[in-house]
Amino acid sequence: MVAMNEKNIVKKKGNSTAILDERNTVSEKKVKTKKARVKSSFADISPIIDITNNDFFEMRSGEYMEIIQIETKDIYSLNSFDLNDDINNLANFFTAFTNDIKVVPLNVPLNLEEQKDHIYRQIKKSNDVAYRAFLESRLDEMKALEQHRTNREYFIFIYADEEKKLLEKLHQAKMLLSRSNPTTTLSIEKKTNILFQMLNPNTKPLSESE
Repeated sequence: MVAMNEKNIVKKKGNSTAILDERNTVSEKKVKTKKARVKSSFADISPIIDITNNDFFEMRSGEYMEIIQIETKDIYSLNSFDLNDDINNLANFFTAFTNDIKVVPLNVPLNLEEQKDHIYRQIKKSNDVAYRAFLESRLDEMKALEQHRTNREYFIFIYADEEKKLLEKLHQAKMLLSRSNPTTTLSIEKKTNILFQMLNPNTKPLSESE
């Protein structure tokens, strides 16, 4: 008589023995995935770690970065000679300036603070009711423009391993672009706002005064 056990089945075939034992089956191991550590603050992941005495940005990679603005112009009002001259000068810049750069176009808020201050002073001085109403209407128009309009501006990001090299590259870039697209040095506030806008694309851009 052959004894059958639910938990131990033995089959003999020739000289081989096959054993199926529920106790011998290997249970599936739970795979534990290591959770990525969440950074405690933006400073832990920001590519910029400091601002130098020259108002350059020190990068986490060890490089230094500066941002300059390209003065835009109305290319549609240029005659063919001036337009071709600008194109050739810009082509010479990209040929001669072999260092890494980044050209960044951004829509920045329209800043009419100076014009609004002028109107505020005129309103305080004026005793003419009709003229005051006209000035207040102009003031409302400027506020609406600031709220709904932006300017298209262009910036160049320049990088270097050392601050001294970055100063040399800045001088070279400004010289090469002086004829076709002169550049403007930016305040640290505006450069910070540019970076804020790039890192927060779904947030309303900041004005320079904010």
